[in-house]
Amino acid sequence: MDLQTGIDAHPEWVDAPWWVDAVEESDVVECLELLAAADDLGPMTVPETLLAASLAGPGPEAIRLLTSLRGQVLTDEQKLTVLELWQPQLAWLTGAEQTSIIDLVGPEPDRADQKACLADEFAPHELAAALHVTPRHASARITAARLLHSSLKATGDRLRAGTLDPYRVWLITDTLTSLGSDPAGVAAAQQVEADVLGRAASMTGGQLRKALRKGCRQTDPDWGAKMFAKARKTRRVGFDFRGQDGLVTLYAALPPVEALAVKDRLEQLAAAPSPTTNGADGDLRCHDERMADALTTAVLGAQPEDPTTPAAPGIVLQVLVPLPTLLGLREDTAELIGYGDIPAGMAREMAGDAAWQLWIHDEVTGHLLDQGKHIYRPNTRLGRYLTARDRHCMFPGCSHAAGKCDKDHAEPFDHQSARDCPAPDAETCDPDLHPGGSTSAANLGCLCRRTHRAKTFGDYQVRQDADGTRHWTTPLGRTYTTKPWDYRPDSER
Repeated sequence: MDLQTGIDAHPEWVDAPWWVDAVEESDVVECLELLAAADDLGPMTVPETLLAASLAGPGPEAIRLLTSLRGQVLTDEQKLTVLELWQPQLAWLTGAEQTSIIDLVGPEPDRADQKACLADEFAPHELAAALHVTPRHASARITAARLLHSSLKATGDRLRAGTLDPYRVWLITDTLTSLGSDPAGVAAAQQVEADVLGRAASMTGGQLRKALRKGCRQTDPDWGAKMFAKARKTRRVGFDFRGQDGLVTLYAALPPVEALAVKDRLEQLAAAPSPTTNGADGDLRCHDERMADALTTAVLGAQPEDPTTPAAPGIVLQVLVPLPTLLGLREDTAELIGYGDIPAGMAREMAGDAAWQLWIHDEVTGHLLDQGKHIYRPNTRLGRYLTARDRHCMFPGCSHAAGKCDKDHAEPFDHQSARDCPAPDAETCDPDLHPGGSTSAANLGCLCRRTHRAKTFGDYQVRQDADGTRHWTTPLGRTYTTKPWDYRPDSER
């Protein structure tokens, strides 16, 4: 078997593998002959399998060989080698996935083609529903795939060859896209890319980011100042409710000077002794606890008798708790709306000082009970109900909070007929005067603005049941069902 014949025998190799030029031809031919005859030779030993996988290069053959080692007894050195060999496979698979994304959505459309641009705007929804991710996440994957098949194709080629891992690829794209998408910015990005790409795989993440930033400053002396100005426009405060039980992560992205000033001030407040203890030595809080309390005190105020301890917040209790639990007869968990499950004791403690808001749900379906109105714009009460019923955007995979969503008519509202209605607010309004969809809980649902546009202007069809369940049909004909929030304590949500 000669080299070309061996390569031709592997149709999954679109081009000769990246490692061919670095290996003696006789060794490559010997490896190819070994792979071709593997079925006839019987099971390979672990060292032979590792050698064959390393010479096969990233792709299906190496994945097959590494998978065959599952369940076999390996030395620690061999286990480490297996782990090393899986890394280029992960890169290769990521590159293959991105190629599949391009096959699905195609390159970015011509900005002058409004019809194509409109269809492209809603392409992430099809991908999001299929992969069970949010449309925003799907959009980011499409953008990355297009970038690595166009202006930063050299980086994409390394990913698809399995020679550059996804994290370093992300560092390159995340940094170089800051140079701009105009021709000058793309040219500058490609210049920096060409400079760092050859050594990127051997650099740590920190070294690579530093080299990329240095290259950006060299190609554009104003880059650093532009990044500071741009970053300042994105200063923000956020909350992560997915952290550890009993805590919510509050984070802030602030300009450097202000952030350091806030840090210094919190340090000062945390160092102040509490008058309710015997000085600092009697305060049992650790430094982190004191810093957290200092932040809370700065925002909510302090207790009258202790300026270092946060005041108890006034709350409206939106908590779903079984009555026996509230009375102390059972210890079932309750749900704090906006956070999640909380212990029964905490719910009872909160109930002592809180205003109450009663929500009633159907014991069979777990859905909130309905309310009907015929007016087009949902009134305040109906809007609050829909937000509570759905809890998030009703498109598959979308987690956009319902309170920030549009209230969408599943069956379009007939504006002309509504103007002819003598009593649009009445529950007994003649339905014959409203051939279109009514403004009622049975026809309304929460959709984020992007999904609302996809339904209105794209080919996304929806049918809604009376309880708020929505049945979606995408442009490719796939069907999905989304349901309102299930308020039963033992539901999976």
